[in-house]
Amino acid sequence: MHISLHLILSSMDWRDTLDPILKEHFHDLITKVHAEKKAYTSAKNISHAQLWCALAVLAKEVSNLELHIKELKKQSKSRDVKRVKRSMEKL
Repeated sequence: MHISLHLILSSMDWRDTLDPILKEHFHDLITKVHAEKKAYTSAKNISHAQLWCALAVLAKEVSNLELHIKELKKQSKSRDVKRVKRSMEKL
């Protein structure tokens, strides 16, 4: 399979138009997906496999954030209970 240099360069141009904040996240995602190169390069359709890997990376990040939020809520409730107990003891 032969890909022309023009095709590669023109496909990269759209990245230059990304919002700078998005570009930072985009490059972070590309780095994380690249870690799965062995998996997606063995696929029949590499570009589709890369997208699925990106989706999996994002799903993992969302899941980690949900777990972190749940833990923070538990800690907050625990502090509230302790605060109420102290207030009641003062009465």
